[in-house]
Amino acid sequence: MAQNQDIRNQDLRMLLFRARLLLEEGQADKALPILEAIQNDNEGEQQEIAYFLGWCYVSSKRWDDAARVLSPLPQFVEGDGGEESRIDRVHLVHSLLRLGQAAVNLGQFEDASRHYSKCLKVLQNKKIQLPEAKLKARYGLAMTYLMRGLHAAAIQHYELALGLCPIDNDEEMGNIYYGLCQAYVGSGNLINAKLAGEKALGLHERGADRHLEGLDHNMLGHIYLNLGDYRAASDHYTEALSLAASLNSHKMIMINCASLAEVRLAEGR
Repeated sequence: MAQNQDIRNQDLRMLLFRARLLLEEGQADKALPILEAIQNDNEGEQQEIAYFLGWCYVSSKRWDDAARVLSPLPQFVEGDGGEESRIDRVHLVHSLLRLGQAAVNLGQFEDASRHYSKCLKVLQNKKIQLPEAKLKARYGLAMTYLMRGLHAAAIQHYELALGLCPIDNDEEMGNIYYGLCQAYVGSGNLINAKLAGEKALGLHERGADRHLEGLDHNMLGHIYLNLGDYRAASDHYTEALSLAASLNSHKMIMINCASLAEVRLAEGR
């Protein structure tokens, strides 16, 4: 009996190892049937299976399913800080990040804020050194405040995220500056918004991400329009329109055409 149990445990570990490899390779569609076929009544192992299922669902943008399997996460218990406790906390960190992402995509920003805050609390443990996870949680938390119109809190957390971001990660840093720009616009601080927007644009240009460049130009156009600098606003909207056309983005083409019309109205033309 004990031997059969050992064999079942080995089979389970092998299946989970295979599923993890597939997920790390971006093949969630192949990992999912492996995980869904596993039948197990051990609570600890069920939690691990749920973690990998949540990973699959987030990768496949099945946000409701991700929230369903990840929501019953266990509360971590302060123990002796042994290796098992550390591994549990690492799993919990990644689960909370994925749960936060799922909540954001469902528009549940208060729930997402709680998940990201709890993730940061777990990461306060000095034995858990996951700098990338800490950055994602801080950035995610800032975004949840922004989406709820809590601009002062969003600015605070975006600035904290900047301090966690590697200086050579142009895209991530550019995204943080873009969020910071939006938060400053929302707070009415257009000068700081302009500075953050220009920083975001420079970083995204260096990374050659034309879609993000277009968003930056559109935001800067909005800022300059509200500052009364119609020529600069027109230049940024025109550049954003050109980028949108090159990417065949009909939505952004319409948005930038409408924005240019708004500039013409402000000019009295």
